[in-house]
Amino acid sequence: MQDNSNLFPIAIFAGRGRLPKILIDDCLQKNRRFIVFLLRGEEYDLDYSNFNPTTIGYGEVEKFLKKIHDEKINHLVFIGAVTKPNFSSLKVDKKGAILLAKIIANKILGDDAVLRTVVNFFEKEGLKILRIDELLDCIISTKTTITKIIPSPQNFIDIEIGSKAIRHFSRFDVGQSLVVSQKQIIAIEAVEGTDAMIERCKNLNIDYAKNAVLIKMKKTGQTTKADLPTIGVSTVEKCHQSNIIGIAIQANTTLVLDKENIIKKADELGLFITVIK
Repeated sequence: MQDNSNLFPIAIFAGRGRLPKILIDDCLQKNRRFIVFLLRGEEYDLDYSNFNPTTIGYGEVEKFLKKIHDEKINHLVFIGAVTKPNFSSLKVDKKGAILLAKIIANKILGDDAVLRTVVNFFEKEGLKILRIDELLDCIISTKTTITKIIPSPQNFIDIEIGSKAIRHFSRFDVGQSLVVSQKQIIAIEAVEGTDAMIERCKNLNIDYAKNAVLIKMKKTGQTTKADLPTIGVSTVEKCHQSNIIGIAIQANTTLVLDKENIIKKADELGLFITVIK
């Protein structure tokens, strides 16, 4: 193990999915000290017991801050998906009540406003909230196609339609992805998430859905410190199963997990992955 003891320690607030474990593995490889927080009631598909995690409830802000300060950690990353709570039924401590009041005040503005509220709250508590790409090589910065197969001119027209639609729908706090085919929007991500949206496309008439493209982008004005759009190998596999022939992602904002294997899988299945601005 390499000696990177000069790296600052981090607190990892882990949600669902593989991304938290990828970050933990990176910390272990670099000999970076870290602590893990899990959310009580969340259904995790990975076992974090080997990392001595601290489990907290949504309203246990003082317990959360005490643990971080006791460990002398100043850097925090929110990573992975979490289930939205019922704010009206949360049990909170004193600091939790302050945060909850701020969240409720901004809830009418949508989920992005809630995320910004949470980030701002913890920054005012003296923590530096890190973007995931500050820790992992999971962002593509240039406009390019990273697969052997490239989009057709018609694909690029559909991608432009989809990217404009996401920017428009951002005003209504709609999801970060949609599917376009033949100049028609055929699916929009709602609260069920990207995977379920892709699954819905399976049931569409194959002629109507021919040459369908998935577009994933950050919503306009969305914070880059939480809930960024993400693709992984499973995204490519699910797209193939639903007759989606390509994926367009936004440069500098879409997290690409395990780039090498994503590209390999897309090439194997005959999909393109292109990066747009």
